[in-house]
Amino acid sequence: MKKSTKELLIVSVVGIALVCSVIVIVSESGNVTSVSEEVSSPENIPEGHKMLPPLTSHEEAISLADEFLVETFGEEFFHDHFAFSRIEERPDLGKWFVIYEYTSHGYTVDMRVAVNSDHIRKNRPRVDVLFSYIILEPQEILISEEEAKRIAQEYGLEPPYMKLTLSCKFELRRICWIVVREDVKYEELKGVAIDAENGTVLQSWIEL
Repeated sequence: MKKSTKELLIVSVVGIALVCSVIVIVSESGNVTSVSEEVSSPENIPEGHKMLPPLTSHEEAISLADEFLVETFGEEFFHDHFAFSRIEERPDLGKWFVIYEYTSHGYTVDMRVAVNSDHIRKNRPRVDVLFSYIILEPQEILISEEEAKRIAQEYGLEPPYMKLTLSCKFELRRICWIVVREDVKYEELKGVAIDAENGTVLQSWIEL
C-alpha cells in the first residue's frame, strides 16, 4: 500500500512538473509573440525604414519633378526655360523619367529628371539626381553652332565633322556642344565637349 502511494505521489509530481513546463513554454511563447507583434507593428518601425507607396499617376511624377526644379533654379528661371515634353517609364530601373525641353537663346535641349516610381524608404528623395540628365545651376546657351566649330578647330579638332549636337552631358552637369570629327586615325583627336555658355573645352577624347 505504501509502495502504491509512493508511486502515485511520484506520478503526480511528474505530472505537475510537466504541466508547469507546458505553462512556462506557452508563457514564453506568448511573450515572444507579443514582442514580435510589437516590433512589426507600423508605429514601432524606425522612421528610416518606413516605406512610401509606389506612384500611381504621371501627374504625381511631373509634380515632383517640377517641385525639384523650382527648388533648384527658382520659379522664374524654371518657367522661362523648362517646358514639359513627355514621360518615359523604365520599370527595369524602378523609375519614370520626366523629360523637359530646355530653351535658351533660340536653342533647345532635352533634360531628364529621374523619379523613383516604386516603393522607396520614407527618408529617401523621390527625385534621383544621380540618374537625371540635368544641369544643377542656371546656364544659358550663348555659344552658337558656328562658334562651337571654331573653338573645336582652334583646339586641334580639324573638320570635316560627322557630329555636332547640343546636349546635357550627364557626368559634367553642363549643356555642351559635342563636336566629333569624321575621319580619325588611331590615337588622333576624335571629339570635344564645349561648354555652351562660356566656350570652355570641358572634355576631349582620342580614337582608340
